[in-house]
Amino acid sequence: MGTPAEGAAFFEKRWPEARAVSDPEKALFDAFGLERGSLAQLVGPRTWAAGFRARRHGVGLPKGDPRVLAGSFLVKGGQVLDSDLATTSASTPDLGRLARAARDL
Repeated sequence: MGTPAEGAAFFEKRWPEARAVSDPEKALFDAFGLERGSLAQLVGPRTWAAGFRARRHGVGLPKGDPRVLAGSFLVKGGQVLDSDLATTSASTPDLGRLARAARDL
């Protein structure tokens, strides 16, 4: 949900070849059906531990609405072929599974 400049700065250090979309208005989050997490999904030992790990790796504070849970999607021709939706704010996507699905297309 950050600005294009914030996204560019984030990826420049971590994955310069990455292509990313800036969505400060949350239009794509809404289009993909990503919802705000419940209190149980947002707060807990796993969530705090994940936050501390992220800070240790240089990830800054959340941009936009930090209550919206994440999702990763495999999209082709305007159609969602596969997805990995976060179940908590500490969830990490299985990008390897999505990459294998993309190779199998």
